[in-house]
Formats: sequence, C-alpha cells, structure tokens
Amino acid sequence: MGLILSGTFQVRSRLSAKALRLYAEQGILEPVHVDPANRYRYYSEDQLLEARLINMLRALEMPLASIRAVLKSKGAERAQLIDAYWKRREAQLWGQHNLAAYVISVVSAEKETTMTVQSRTVPETTYLTEVKRVSPPEIPGFIQGSADRLAEQAGRFGGWAGPLTTIYETPVNDDTDGDVRNAVPVRAGVTTDDVEPPTEVLVEAAGEEAYTRITKAQVQYPQILQAYDEVYAWLTEHKLTPRLAPREIYFADFMAAEPDDDVCDIAVPYNT
Repeated sequence: MGLILSGTFQVRSRLSAKALRLYAEQGILEPVHVDPANRYRYYSEDQLLEARLINMLRALEMPLASIRAVLKSKGAERAQLIDAYWKRREAQLWGQHNLAAYVISVVSAEKETTMTVQSRTVPETTYLTEVKRVSPPEIPGFIQGSADRLAEQAGRFGGWAGPLTTIYETPVNDDTDGDVRNAVPVRAGVTTDDVEPPTEVLVEAAGEEAYTRITKAQVQYPQILQAYDEVYAWLTEHKLTPRLAPREIYFADFMAAEPDDDVCDIAVPYNT
C-alpha cells in the first residue's frame, strides 16, 4: 500500500495542516507512519475516504467525539450513528426555528399569538410521584429516570391511568434550580401507606385547566418557554388565576416521535 506525505494528503483530502494535527491528537485520523528521523507524517490511500467523511460530518456540525465514534464503527452501525445524530440535529434546528420566530414576535411592535390555547375539564387524579431539585440541563434525565421507576411502581396498582405529567412546583431557569415533580397517574384509592420513599402519592382535585399542544422540537429548553408564555397570556386575557403549578403532559411516545409530531401539552390548572 502506497503512503502519502502529509502535504500531499492535505491537498487531496482538503484538510489543513492544523486540522490534521488536531484529528491526530484526538485519535480521529492518525498518520499510519511517522518517520523517526525527520518526523514527516505519512497517510494511506484508504485514509482519504475517512478524511472526506470527516469533512462531510464537520459540515453537518458533528462534534469531534461523535466523529471519532463514527470512524471506529463499521457498516450498518456507522450509518445508524450518523442517522441518530442527524435526527437529534434536526430536532434542535426545528426547535431553534420556532424559537427564532417567537423571539422576532416578542421584539416586534405587536406580538402575535402563534399557539392555540384551549381549556378543558380534568377529573380528580391520583399520581405516584418523585420530586427533585434540578437545573434545566438535568430535567430530561430526571424525567426519564423517574418515569422508569414510577412505571415499575404503577404496575402494582394496575398500571398507568393516564399520561406522564411533569409538574414544576418552583421555577427552573438559568439563574436558579427548581423543584420538579414527575407524576404517573394511577387508579383512585392509592394512598401514602401503599408506597415507600422516594415515591409519594399526590391527589389533585377535579377542575379546569388551560393548555396548548407542542411538538417534540418545541419541548427543548428554552423553546418550550414560548408555550408557557402563551398559556399564561391566555389566563390573563380571560382574567383567570392559576390554581395549581404548571405542568407538561406527555401523551405520546417521545422517543419514537419525529421533531414535528405533537407529543406534549403545556397546561396550567386555573380557578373558576
């Protein structure tokens, strides 16, 4: 197999000397041979394909750690890693698209409502819950982890009786952590005597709530704040006051959903 001097490899791969040094240091694209006498670096013909793949992945804004994982994989696994990354990237871009539209409306002379807010009656609901103080980046992990634990507990009482509900008991933002309660509805009649810490039982009375429906892409923070703003603006417009803490109601399979699929209601119970 013929070897290619680094200078020639730069030209053929369209990677700069700086990029090649970085990729070598990161274990992404290392020379196959370094001359011990003059330290000249040599690459193989096969590495040209890898170099061109790196160029394309960087054009997709894939992080170096993810590129390293792709290059270490083979065949179908390699394609799956790229596909999974791009689905996450699409969701992020779609969320940013919605956020940009909202920011433009906020700074415009007249803010336009971009979401539909409705109201509905909800029955008395019994939940199994876990509560934790978290920061915004910790929210997804807490929701998933506690949902798995609560689902196992709910199986003792006939399983889920409704969608996963995440209740924000205190504000969570860039300046402060907040108390988040993850809740799985179960049949009525379950009491605190039926569970052990950290699981708690919460019973909420029947009442009215305002809500707006959002897509998977819009669930991302801070994009999701737009939905909360819309619901609270609706309450203000109709001269209504919140009765309980705001919540996210996940009625769809979040992991299986596409970025533009409806997955969640942002809801605020209110006094009548």
